[in-house]
Amino acid sequence: MINYSETYIYSEQPTTCPRCGTRSEIILNLAHTTDKTDIHLCPQLNCNYEFVMQYDRDFDNGSLL
Repeated sequence: MINYSETYIYSEQPTTCPRCGTRSEIILNLAHTTDKTDIHLCPQLNCNYEFVMQYDRDFDNGSLL
């Protein structure tokens, strides 16, 4: 089950699982939404963690750094 209370922000690096570090796969692309959200799944059999990734314009332009 996805924990929607935690949302991760995209960076210029490939997306990896926040639990085990394995490169994740997009299972639901919601890029057409206002928040440009994707649901990712870790393909590692022992992990299978699903998580939410969002694009953040403020983070991308460096204003949050």
